[in-house]
Amino acid sequence: MKRLPAIALFLSSLLLGGCATSGSGAPASAQVLALADDAKALQAFGELALRHRDSYDRLRPYLSERQDASEKTLDRQRRAMHADVALLQLGVSQYLQGLGQLARDDRFAFTSEINAAGVTLRAWPGTGIDDRAVTAYTILLRLLARMHGEARQRQMLGQLMQEGDAALQTLVSALNSLLRLYDKAGDNERDIVLGLLETDIAFADTPAQRLLAVLAKTVQQSKVDEYRLYGLRHTLAQRQLAALAQEHARLAALGELP
Repeated sequence: MKRLPAIALFLSSLLLGGCATSGSGAPASAQVLALADDAKALQAFGELALRHRDSYDRLRPYLSERQDASEKTLDRQRRAMHADVALLQLGVSQYLQGLGQLARDDRFAFTSEINAAGVTLRAWPGTGIDDRAVTAYTILLRLLARMHGEARQRQMLGQLMQEGDAALQTLVSALNSLLRLYDKAGDNERDIVLGLLETDIAFADTPAQRLLAVLAKTVQQSKVDEYRLYGLRHTLAQRQLAALAQEHARLAALGELP
């Protein structure tokens, strides 16, 4: 009877060890599911991408005639690029969802947008969506097609992650480059808006303009807080994407599921 605690401890260690791994150092299904279900980074990126796309709508009341013409041109470029940014984000998201479905040993089908996107994604030099990113995106689409054809074959999961890791790392790097672009554009927007408000407040010195000056100061403080918040959100989203890429690389290095 005195040996029972030792035996119980030994059995507990075996059970805990079985929960922590999936045999031969392979990625456990629970770990892959956690990676697939953790959508904070991509969701945050999507929100920040939409904010960047809609920059002109926020800037318009603060622009001079010369600035307005320039920003209209940039607005057309931002909106054209966002169509590809959205596809890139959707491709990464669908790839992760596909891994999750394979880990659940379930069927997976990717969206019609992704199914037809391989030939439509364009490179945007200087943004992070370069030729390497387009190639990496195509690789992920091919892996998505394999996931669709090899559903219920969970043993393929580790192999797919190994084959997709380099492409995922490239695409996460592209998303982070876009976030840096968004952050820089946000700083430029901040300088335009706050610069105009500062000038208008300085010249609102007559009694009739005092109420306007008070209102302008309220808007000014609100804008200071807004741009500071989005600067922090850009930084946080980059960290979340980096963590996602790091975890994918770690699981991919473990090998195939048994």
